[in-house]
Amino acid sequence: MIYWVKQLSLNMHKFFCPLVFILTFIDAKENYQPQSSQLGEITADTLSSDKDKIYAKGHVVLVSGEYYISANDVVYDKKTKRAEIKGEVRVYKGSDLSLSAKSIKADFSQDSFSLSSIYLQNIPSGLWVSAKEAGSENNVYHFKENIVSGCDIQNPIWHFDSSSGSLDQSDNILTLWNTRIYLGEIPIFYVPYMSVSINNQRKSGLLYPKLAYLNEDGFYYQQPIFIAPYNSWDITLSPQIRTSRGAGISGEFRFATPRDNLLTFQTKYFYNTKKYVQRYSILNQHIYGFNFDFETRLGTGWFDGYETLHDGFYSNFTYMNDLDYLRIDDTGKKISDRLNVSRFNYFFYSQEHYVGFYNKFFIDIAQPVNKDTFQLLPGLQYHKFYNSLFWKNLNYSIDVQTNNITRQEGYGYYENTINIPIGIELPLFDGYLSIGASTDLNFTNINLYHTKNLEIANHPTINYKNANFFTANYLASLATDLAKDYGTFMHTFQLMAKISGPYYRYTSDMFSDNIYKDYSNIIVAVANNSSLNSEQKKVIINNLWNPGSIVDFDTNKHRFEIQLSQYFYNNEGNTLFYYNLSQKLNLQSQDYLFSENMINEIGSSPINGLDLKTSVYYSFFYKDITEVSANIDFQKWHFKGSLGYYYKKLFASKDSSVNANFINFSLSNDFGYFGLSGEVNYDFLAQQIKDWSVKISTDIRCFGVTLKFAQETASILTDKPNQPLESIVNNYVRLEFRFTPLSEVGVAYRFNK
Repeated sequence: MIYWVKQLSLNMHKFFCPLVFILTFIDAKENYQPQSSQLGEITADTLSSDKDKIYAKGHVVLVSGEYYISANDVVYDKKTKRAEIKGEVRVYKGSDLSLSAKSIKADFSQDSFSLSSIYLQNIPSGLWVSAKEAGSENNVYHFKENIVSGCDIQNPIWHFDSSSGSLDQSDNILTLWNTRIYLGEIPIFYVPYMSVSINNQRKSGLLYPKLAYLNEDGFYYQQPIFIAPYNSWDITLSPQIRTSRGAGISGEFRFATPRDNLLTFQTKYFYNTKKYVQRYSILNQHIYGFNFDFETRLGTGWFDGYETLHDGFYSNFTYMNDLDYLRIDDTGKKISDRLNVSRFNYFFYSQEHYVGFYNKFFIDIAQPVNKDTFQLLPGLQYHKFYNSLFWKNLNYSIDVQTNNITRQEGYGYYENTINIPIGIELPLFDGYLSIGASTDLNFTNINLYHTKNLEIANHPTINYKNANFFTANYLASLATDLAKDYGTFMHTFQLMAKISGPYYRYTSDMFSDNIYKDYSNIIVAVANNSSLNSEQKKVIINNLWNPGSIVDFDTNKHRFEIQLSQYFYNNEGNTLFYYNLSQKLNLQSQDYLFSENMINEIGSSPINGLDLKTSVYYSFFYKDITEVSANIDFQKWHFKGSLGYYYKKLFASKDSSVNANFINFSLSNDFGYFGLSGEVNYDFLAQQIKDWSVKISTDIRCFGVTLKFAQETASILTDKPNQPLESIVNNYVRLEFRFTPLSEVGVAYRFNK
């Protein structure tokens, strides 16, 4: 893929402004004005005048402010306001050479200049332009047979060789025609036309194209067109073609509000040819969608007249009919999140109160359609922040919510909840110990709709139009937080024990304990039923009442929880060692006393740059390890290394299965002359390497190059009923060139394994 990064700032007109001041001073000097004139000064071996002409010969130096010019001869005609500067003309800004030319002819009355054999340098970026001829008229400079580079002028590592070019001083645009890009003396690329903004301002025009060869898609070409008529908004249109797949277009509109908030709307469309659809069993021939993003950083302004009220708006909304929508503009994009969440929120608050209006739209990109996916459209929340009640140590808060949970197919419901926690915490024995007690009042009301196909596990006679759930929970805690300094290290110790559960509970039949248990048993039975295909299983589960999606069964049980933490620190603040442990016991049932995992976390950072972390989840109920993660990270000098391992086992009744078991490794080092990096991910379940990459790169002042070999796994939606999501493995090679400070270009070749 080819892409460019523009970095160029060049103001050639600044080099000629001192000439006007200096030559005007020559005219003033002839009329015997003081030498201290602010316009500048001139020195030369010989300084004379003849009628309307002023002559300066031999070691001429013109000084004005931070600029000074050296030359052999200067002739200035006061009447025609023309000047001719000859003999190794050099313009300096401070101690830096900005422009060099054999001769300069200037007509100040017409604001035009002509130069021969010039060298022009942009000091901040280091970019320079060399040309045999150059001229200027109406603030536009024209070059012939010019060279552009950011490297050493004697032997540039890279340079752009163009037949002609121009610099528009008004629009700050550098334009080059018939440009050949060289590495040393070797031409590597040809660009018939390129235009660059020299001060990084937004300008309408063609952006740099993206080019690639993809094994399934063929030759890929995308040409962005940038339109920026005003400072407050712009549009980018990006048509593309893939010779073996189809064509598409994407558009992006950006608008900056007066309050410095950015609104972005993006839409994309791609057409897959019938041949491509049939060959790869693609689900959607037409891929389309849109994004809308907007966030108020300083509020909407509606409450600017109120000191205690503030508000905000946030929108991040995405709609798409295919996960390949995310790859329309980025063919190599790696998609790791299965669930795409869109939000449309507005809120306002004071120091004591908060009100929010929410919308959430979920897209499961692994599913062909999302008609049975629950959506929050809309939700309303009121929250009273924690405050004291009668006594400073007695605190309470109030939270009220009403939500409409809906979907196109299957039941939906209105959910109304009220939560009122009230609690107290007291320190004892000079803070060595603290005790706490609280009560949590929860009320949930559910009103269902679209219940035609609703099934309640093993309870067909239950009234399923509405349901209520109320609990009054207690919580008591005992905690200690100790620390001791041993001189060479510090030790901290925290221990907390909590007991909680409901002391009053009322539930409708739809939230009874039997419903929770029967629902879990049916889910297991359906999953293990080999006579049902995936679509039939999906229909049964979607129409089955799931109380756990509304009220968590486990949170309303009597339980005991213990948490322990120990940390050891050295005098530099490094964590020499830490250990965290937590275990929850289900006091509701002796059989399920250890139904939840014991969590162990161990870590250490013994030296700067080294981090060791391990987490182990152990189930006394199943008498087995359920989850393990371990990471080693090291970063020091120019070296970075990482080693990670993850393992997870799922349990269903007496059966168990390993859900994940993989290891990843990455390594990188800068050897000075070049950098080398690589990574690999190995899946023990599939017994194969899933992803890997090796990259070698080097940067030498003005030039950089990177070569990367990689393999990645990507997912696509298919029209196969039993395999709607299919994974494909791609190998690719990418070569990137960096031409500092002007641009960056890369080419990629992708092919199947």
